[in-house]
Amino acid sequence: MFQSRRFDPVFQRSAPSRPDIRRPWALARTVALGASLLALAACGPATDEVVEETGLAETGGPVELLVTAAFTAVEGGGGAVGFLPDPQSPSLGLILSAPRVGGLDLYDLDGILKTRHAGERLTGLATAPDFELRGEALPLIFGAAADSQAVRGFAVVRDGAQVLDLPLGAIEPLDGVSGLCLMREGAGFVELVVLNTGAHAEIWRVRDAGEDQLSVERIRDFPLPDPARHCATFDGDIYTASPAGGLARLSGDGTLLAETPYPAASLTVGEFNGTRLVLATNGNGETVETFDAATLDAGISIDIVDGLSTQGVQVPGALAVTSADYGYTAYANGLLAVYDTGAGRLKVVSRDALTRAVVSAD
Repeated sequence: MFQSRRFDPVFQRSAPSRPDIRRPWALARTVALGASLLALAACGPATDEVVEETGLAETGGPVELLVTAAFTAVEGGGGAVGFLPDPQSPSLGLILSAPRVGGLDLYDLDGILKTRHAGERLTGLATAPDFELRGEALPLIFGAAADSQAVRGFAVVRDGAQVLDLPLGAIEPLDGVSGLCLMREGAGFVELVVLNTGAHAEIWRVRDAGEDQLSVERIRDFPLPDPARHCATFDGDIYTASPAGGLARLSGDGTLLAETPYPAASLTVGEFNGTRLVLATNGNGETVETFDAATLDAGISIDIVDGLSTQGVQVPGALAVTSADYGYTAYANGLLAVYDTGAGRLKVVSRDALTRAVVSAD
């Protein structure tokens, strides 16, 4: 099946996602759309061609990557980004954004805002898509509420994308809360990396102990090379971003393994055909920077440019990548979500296209 998603060419709103193919004009439009998306599926080789013809990777210039889609613009500005995939129905997975005005925004793959849940401003997001609460599948979202120095929890009812405030025990770090990320998810428990306002991090376990609220427990804590505001994890390692101190890679017990002075405002980590990379932005530049996930040596710069009737990313801000199946042609192997601070909206890129771009430039 080809991806059946399309977006308004003037970037104002999403068009209906399911045309009536029984009508001749709709059938013709659908066929044309399928042809366009075949071109999208081939955007990786086109990127390879750009690299080979211009020598951008060799000269240090940015590698161009086509944007796949833009989401509905919503007032409030964009903060942390996250994912809530649906393993049973991949195309019904949700993309999360924490607007600067507070609360949570949940989008579907059409880029339509499904739910805006009012609440505190959240500076970091972590999700547990497979969590079971009292034997029932109930995905969880955790957010760092830096203004109140607390960690908030939410449960999501997939039917209708309802968001419920989660009864969560008090997570009280030694030195406040500036951000968080998921460490790991297991049977009946979730472990979170909670960043303190100082140069410190803690690992907290959240689990269902059959009580009125989810129980919480501090597992361990350790110092950081610099105060961090954002984090991500991969294969047991913890990556932190500090606007003042740069990027750092630590083991699960807090041992510093690598660092670089890039002033990251947001980061995410992924594996692309065996190549593990950190993707980071500084909140002001026009490109997404890549770093070797082991050494944090700088790699290529990525410029997310105009795609099929969709404007590219002007100023990349918060970003996150997932390898989870989101269905359809473009998103079967995951996607990259980037908040474009220049345009004031969330934009996404097929992970397949991203993989081709970073591997061909390696």
